[in-house]
This record gives sequence, C-alpha cells and structure tokens, in this order.
Amino acid sequence: MPTTTAGRRNKRLLQGERSRDEILDAASRMMSIRGFDGTSIADIARESGLPNSSIYWHFKSKLGILAAVMERGADRFFMNATTPEPDPGDTPEVYLRRALRASGAAFVDHPEFLRLFVLLLLSSDTPETAEIIGRVRAHGRSNLHALITHAFTTIAPDQAGQVADDTVDFALAGFDGAFLALQANPAAAHERLMDQLAIALSSLGREALGA
Repeated sequence: MPTTTAGRRNKRLLQGERSRDEILDAASRMMSIRGFDGTSIADIARESGLPNSSIYWHFKSKLGILAAVMERGADRFFMNATTPEPDPGDTPEVYLRRALRASGAAFVDHPEFLRLFVLLLLSSDTPETAEIIGRVRAHGRSNLHALITHAFTTIAPDQAGQVADDTVDFALAGFDGAFLALQANPAAAHERLMDQLAIALSSLGREALGA
C-alpha cells in the first residue's frame, strides 16, 4: 500500500524527534564531563553520530543546545523531586524525611544533569549561561520552599510560609552538598544524607517557630 503524505510527514517528525534527543543525550554526556566551554559542536556530532548541519538545524548554536539540555534535564529531575501532600499525623521531620528521600533519589537517576549544573554554576561567565542557571536554580528553590511549607503546615499553618522563607537557602545548600558528597563517594547512601538534612531542617524550623 502506498505511503500517504501524512504518513511521510509523521515519519519525518519522528525521525526529527529522535535526532533531537540523540543530540541532547550526546551533549549532556559530553558537557557533564568537559563542561560547556570544553565541548564543541564537532564533539557533539561525533558523539551523536549526526552531522554538524543536523545539529545546527535543530538548535542554531551551542548555547541553544545548552538551554535545551538544561530544560529537558530540569523537567526530568523535578518530575522525580515532587512535593507530596502531608499525611494525617505527620510531624515536620517525618514529612521531610519522606519527601527529601524521594527528591534525593533523583540524584541517582539524573547525575549528568546535576554534574553539568554544578559545572555551570562554578564556571558560568556570560549573561546567557547565567540566565539558564538562574532559571533552574529558581525552580529548585521554589520546589524546596513548597516542600518546607507543606512540612510545617502540619503544626503551624499560619507560620509555615515564614519558616520556609527562613530555611530554604539552608535546604538548597544541603541539597547541593549532598550531591557533591555522592559524587566524591558513590558508595554513600543518599537516603542517609536526606534523613540528616530532614533532621536539620526540622530543628531549624522549630527554632524559627520558637523565635
């Protein structure tokens, strides 16, 4: 049976989507090892097996590839790092342990994205890359703020937002430190690190409520 025009168009779209994903997979692997500046379009072409022309057709520039890599990586990471509703009877520590363990599992599932994020955070020297990093950072901070608010709603609903305001930057620093610790020692258990962060956040939050 002859192929219809719509069928040919759908086939081209699927091929285009596969090519785009292959380019992003290759770029993510290379950039997470070499950094943004140390990875060239030619490197990505060799790693993906696709010609330079295909890469430029999809993304126009290396900066465009970086933006797409970070956007896709953030979507996948934050899909795992959810903010569940508290269960009846949850204390802040119990809720934070459960929620942070789920978020910490994303370390294991998406190490390339996080390695690249840290590399960019340390080496970003242009307004364009700083903007990309800023968007991802703001997304992560917002998620942690919501998580802490949920935790303290269980005991102080009127003050939970203020507790989150007071502790979210510490939580973000703890998340960063946990990821770096796992990179330095892959044998470490992310569950233990997240439990320790939950205990610290619970203590800080209760102290903020007392103050």
